[in-house]
Amino acid sequence: MDFICPNSPFVWDGSTFSKCFDDMILDFATNMVTIFIILIIGITQRSPRQNQRINLMEKVFLHILPLVGACLSSVDVILLLKEKLHGEFVSYHEWLSSCSEFTVWTIIVLLSRCACFHCLFCHRILCFWWIIKPVMGILHQLVTFSSFEVLKCLKEICLVLLDIMFGISINIIRVKRASSRRSSIEESLLSVDGDVEEDCNTDSSYWDLMAFKSIDSVMNRGVIKQLDFEDLLGLPTDMDPSTCHSKLLSCWQAQRSCNCTNPSLVRAICCAYGYPYICLGLLKVVNDSIGFAGPLLLNKLIKFLQQGSGHLDGYVLAIALGLTSIL
Repeated sequence: MDFICPNSPFVWDGSTFSKCFDDMILDFATNMVTIFIILIIGITQRSPRQNQRINLMEKVFLHILPLVGACLSSVDVILLLKEKLHGEFVSYHEWLSSCSEFTVWTIIVLLSRCACFHCLFCHRILCFWWIIKPVMGILHQLVTFSSFEVLKCLKEICLVLLDIMFGISINIIRVKRASSRRSSIEESLLSVDGDVEEDCNTDSSYWDLMAFKSIDSVMNRGVIKQLDFEDLLGLPTDMDPSTCHSKLLSCWQAQRSCNCTNPSLVRAICCAYGYPYICLGLLKVVNDSIGFAGPLLLNKLIKFLQQGSGHLDGYVLAIALGLTSIL
């Protein structure tokens, strides 16, 4: 370990995680897991018949975002090469961290150019992992803030935001492409045969999904007359309490019959309610983590205002605080 982390503690340096731990665990290990997942899914799920056309928004998400990520991550590699050429010492953990980040985005850029690998980005495991990956990026970012290096902080903020945007985008793409077999939790809130003019269709844009355009007909009905009890949206069938109870009970009985000695309630819940609820819970965890970073950034910004620093670090913290508020 001295070879990789010379003159540095591996985990704790007295006040925060050491630079070696940050680079090796929070950055390098996360990137290697990402590369492993991408390669395994790419080898096993490659589809030579995949000729599905992608729209403009999907091209932006799958082509431009990874390209921006590759450009940003290449900055660290270029700076390390520059330091090495000038005879400065560069630790191996810095090389591993920077090169692994650049490799992740480069692989995504290359695979996004091949039509047969487009199904890779809609795979549940990759979508699940890209919800967890930004959490590790936020921890890595908090360690970077302690160094107060302006350019590095800006780069890390941009990379974390790219991770979050890419994770959200591939989950949205997966949901839209799986619309034929999606559960009612992902369906439009209003039925197509409603008595009000409806514009909800299966090819709605991403902005329509994020802006909840599916309730426009209810708002139009409210303009015509005062809404009453009959105008309320009914729960989907599989979200009715009695249906949920019956489904959970049947899954629990199946668990008891398959494993009489040690039935698993967690497996029964996962079997009953499925993958969409897990994704919603993980997105909530990411959202809460971003909200938790807001007070920490505000505290650091107040300290800078009290100290009267003349550097650009205060601007970096203010921009980061604004971005966390938007997200």
